[in-house]
Amino acid sequence: QSEATDCLQGEFSLLQKQIALQTDEELPVLTLLGRSFYSKDPSASARFMQRYFSGELVENPSDMVVLPGARAAGAFLKSKTEAGDYMMLFARGEETDIQMDKYVETCEHQFNDMTSPSKKDWSHWGDLHDGLADYVFNLENAAKDGMKFFHHGTVTRSILEGTALTFELKMAILDKSSTGEIEASGTAIDTTIGFEIGSPEGRAYLLNHTWDLDEPCRVSMEEEMAHAKEEGANDHLWWKSTFAVADAFTAKKFSMDVLGSTHEYCPFPYPPNATCTGALWVNTAEEGDVHFQLHFVEFNAGSEHDTIVAFHEYHAEQAKALNQGCMMSSMYNNVAFNVAALDPFVDRLRKTGTPFLAMKTSNGRYALLFAFTGNEGIVIQLQSDVLTKADAADAETVSQACAAMVQH
Repeated sequence: QSEATDCLQGEFSLLQKQIALQTDEELPVLTLLGRSFYSKDPSASARFMQRYFSGELVENPSDMVVLPGARAAGAFLKSKTEAGDYMMLFARGEETDIQMDKYVETCEHQFNDMTSPSKKDWSHWGDLHDGLADYVFNLENAAKDGMKFFHHGTVTRSILEGTALTFELKMAILDKSSTGEIEASGTAIDTTIGFEIGSPEGRAYLLNHTWDLDEPCRVSMEEEMAHAKEEGANDHLWWKSTFAVADAFTAKKFSMDVLGSTHEYCPFPYPPNATCTGALWVNTAEEGDVHFQLHFVEFNAGSEHDTIVAFHEYHAEQAKALNQGCMMSSMYNNVAFNVAALDPFVDRLRKTGTPFLAMKTSNGRYALLFAFTGNEGIVIQLQSDVLTKADAADAETVSQACAAMVQH
């Protein structure tokens, strides 16, 4: 672990203490509500989850915010543990967002190309992903359809069709009483996966899509496993959301300032350099007896970093509309949490000068929508039954505000 990382951890610890002293109202605990995605084709995204990830097709399982006229679809994945159910909403606005559709196409093409069996490389789009337990993966359907994915160590990765996001599926050891430690470098493919291999054809397809992914700057597996054993590994189905960012330090600071996140051990160095990707991690929500995490990954300066910066800059322009009562289509890319009350978050958003939009959901709850300053591709939706410090607009009013902006 680098000296720079140690210094950053110290700075963040001091920052947390300062926040605690300066904040009048303690923040409520966050718990998972669901995951919303901008999708070029919401129905296709939902069917993708049904076909390859054991998903159940549903409409809007957690009543996440959707505007009138939007195209939307949903999927639900059930966790095998007491927490971590994956509630998914796919949506796009009534009007086409040409730039968001281009990002979807770019993500799918670049990720699938760079991680193909012929190249066996990496794409920064892979750092925009949700982390799931791999037992939901349907290898047989993937093999039958020629689905594009790749497997390394104990991790399987693929795109999420119709979106600019990807998946990281990790092997979760659910029965720790009967299962010993699994070596990440194990030679038998069966010891590196938690999903079923149902046929020789499926096994052959998996082997053809398995190789080592070089991560030269990551700490040793022994160190990571020792930390996981000490802190407790999160083996719930949905356990993290990861973002390729413009600036990981800024993202972590915002998460701590506004959401009350706390520092989490990270096996990657920071800041990035010519040979190492940088990363910073935080604990953000309670999930059973462990925490749901947000990970911020930053490339060193270069073409891939520039592409991700442009992605966040586009979201930054879209996020400005929140202060004018409008939710633009790119804001459908958000991670949603439940909280006891929204007022403390309104205070922090105002204190930091962050644009936000307060809305009423179809079930009469309140939703607060905002983006991370400096990394606006990270969008958060908080929902609660309590809001007194901001006026909440209904979905029709928000839709009208967006129409008025387009006309002008």
